[in-house]
Amino acid sequence: MMNTLPSTETDVIIIGGGATGAGVARDCARRGLRTVLLERFDIATGATGRNHGLLHSGARYAVTDAESARECIEENKILKRIARHCVEPTDGLFLTLPEDDISFQAKFIQACQEAGIDAQALDPREALRLEPSANRRCWGCQSTRRHR
Repeated sequence: MMNTLPSTETDVIIIGGGATGAGVARDCARRGLRTVLLERFDIATGATGRNHGLLHSGARYAVTDAESARECIEENKILKRIARHCVEPTDGLFLTLPEDDISFQAKFIQACQEAGIDAQALDPREALRLEPSANRRCWGCQSTRRHR
């Protein structure tokens, strides 16, 4: 026989206390909805507790999926606005190696800018100075800047 909880009126029930569930619960509660968050174990111990914690700028999608790139950068900005204390700003480096087509660099930067992502060419020596462990064969670099 299952244990029963006292009856509670609620507007929203969210199942799963990971980053998405907790974020949705927070948003619902801030909007005045009576919200219940159900989690089987401790909060953030499932997939959320085992992810790499990267907040994408959307640059990786800019050339092939502009809509996803725009959505990433917009959500990125929203998260930084409502939970700045949870985000550590970092820049992104996209290296061009000798086997890569150097002309892709301009296409990448243009696609990023069209999606609202601040991207620019960066001298490979500067990239190696910023990230000494980067591939020394780098002959081109694109940098995405922090979005504050």
